[in-house]
Amino acid sequence: MTMHLAEFTYDYVDHSFNEAKRDKERERFLNANIFTIKLHYRLPPHSESKVMIGYGSWGLMKTLESTPWEKYHHPRIEAYLEHCEDDDSYNEARDEELEILDIRTLNGFVPAAAVWIEYCGKEIYEKEGSLGQEYPAYDKWTGPKGWSKERWALWKGRFEWISTVTALDRKTRKIAKGVMEQMGRIGQGEDGMF
Repeated sequence: MTMHLAEFTYDYVDHSFNEAKRDKERERFLNANIFTIKLHYRLPPHSESKVMIGYGSWGLMKTLESTPWEKYHHPRIEAYLEHCEDDDSYNEARDEELEILDIRTLNGFVPAAAVWIEYCGKEIYEKEGSLGQEYPAYDKWTGPKGWSKERWALWKGRFEWISTVTALDRKTRKIAKGVMEQMGRIGQGEDGMF
């Protein structure tokens, strides 16, 4: 099950420009996160449950610590585009590659990350130690590896920032604001539920 989730679910790439399949893909990814949370709570403590919450950390890190839209040159894409024969094919291939780096991909990632805080926020807030696999390419977190109150504070601040980004859907901004408020309640010792 964990192999399937890693290879076919949590490798999610948001295609923010492809309206034909975008909304279904986003709904599928959100539902997969909710399913993983439910599985996390069904498994006995200290079993695969530890692995399941790791998918939550992946979603939170990918959503809140990665900012590819802040970069304007991508060597991997440049190398890929080197082989395009004409300007039209170059521009088309470039647009397809840059689509998954657009800030509007957060419209797909924020709801999925938010459910981890909604359902497991208190547990995540209290966690310490290893997150499992960490991604050095993510640029917003510069502190030590692992779960921490400092990382929680960064995530809360990033949700607050997302709630102000006019390029994002209003629904995404509302979700981010609600999660940020929930994280504040959890940090104050409340249960954090809406």
